[in-house]
Amino acid sequence: MKVRRCALAILEHFDRDSSGFDAVIEREFFLYKLDHRDKRLVFEIVYGVMRHKLYLDYSLRHFLHEKRFEKKSRLMNILRIGMYQIVYLSKIPDYAAVNESVQLAKTKKTTRHLAGVINAVLRKIIAQKKRLPKPSSADQLPERLSITYSHPLWLVKRWLNHFGLSNTKKLLEFNNTRPGIYLRRRIKGLSRQQFETEASAICDVSGGGSGYKNLYYRLKKSLFPDQIGLFREGWCTVQAESSGWVVALLDIKKGDKVLDVCAAPGGKATLIAELCGNTGAVCAGDIRFNRMLKVQETVTRMGFANVFPILSDGRNLPFTGSFDKVLLDAPCSGTGVMHRHPEARWLKSERDIQQCTVLQAELLDRVAPFIVPQGVLVYATCSLEPEENQLQIEDFLRKQPNFILEKPYDPVKETFIDDNGYLFITPHEHAGDGMFAARLKKIRD
Repeated sequence: MKVRRCALAILEHFDRDSSGFDAVIEREFFLYKLDHRDKRLVFEIVYGVMRHKLYLDYSLRHFLHEKRFEKKSRLMNILRIGMYQIVYLSKIPDYAAVNESVQLAKTKKTTRHLAGVINAVLRKIIAQKKRLPKPSSADQLPERLSITYSHPLWLVKRWLNHFGLSNTKKLLEFNNTRPGIYLRRRIKGLSRQQFETEASAICDVSGGGSGYKNLYYRLKKSLFPDQIGLFREGWCTVQAESSGWVVALLDIKKGDKVLDVCAAPGGKATLIAELCGNTGAVCAGDIRFNRMLKVQETVTRMGFANVFPILSDGRNLPFTGSFDKVLLDAPCSGTGVMHRHPEARWLKSERDIQQCTVLQAELLDRVAPFIVPQGVLVYATCSLEPEENQLQIEDFLRKQPNFILEKPYDPVKETFIDDNGYLFITPHEHAGDGMFAARLKKIRD
């Protein structure tokens, strides 16, 4: 029951206040004193409900004969948890999903009298599991896709416009899969062969690593970082392959002085630190204190003395000087990583995209003076939206004639470079985290 009660508490909090989702999960884990196995199941249920929420609700409405039930948030969350287990989790027996949901209802007065409703609805779902309700062919295509793949309608319409039907369906399908978790090994200190030997029990090491410099290894099973000895000892960190290609775009040399403007949680900063060596340095900034703590934790755990974390707003950097390379991994809508953050699809709106573009443009303008002539600025987002990506860069280049767009070169894979010379990794084409980046060279002051 602890697992389901914890999952329900997280989902109820999300309904009341969607901010600080990760912090809420950590708090509930602490309160319920869950072990690693139970935490994984909570993640599976909570993120599963988030991924399929719209379809779960669409189906549940067919089994709830009174509309007043749909307005009862706690009831709906219990039903979502139960239905998700029945439909999507084959290892949990149907009877267990029903019984746990009924018991969950009895834990509070507001739903105790509805235990019978929950029992009846979930048993009907079990009986009709192979013929659950589907959107009608009479519905418009965007509405059918929205319900079937459980994405907000505005986003489905936007992607249909940008990517077409085939790619949009692939993107929606990908977003409903469990994300792969990758470890990025350190370049020095532990040989590749030794790392692979020690990681072989938990990672796929066949054929060596993948991604930039073959540094990335996919976990074979779901583990928390603190369960991994190589992680605790600083020989690796958790990072998606797409992030490595952004760093590759910087083309870091030994001795480079680098500014990482929005550095949290520190994955890119530590990779840059390895590449620029002890004669180089990385100034890693971020505006929020709790995120800067994560940068400091990552840097300390991995033992890098050439990374200097600083709490700062990229629009008003608290120092003067110049850098050989600047990385602006800008705040964005995150539409390229919604498979990794399924709750985000219910939080974002088109207004958020527009607000992000204003902040991104301001950050670009403010960091440009900190780059030496012939130096490089890499602008990156994990967004798929043109306003935040190529249109943002085109606008910057119109305002800043002292910068030019440089096309990426080896070792960045050609398959990740679009016709305009941008790095553009898309989930539906490359089966990984969506990432956009542009390499901008400063040709004069």
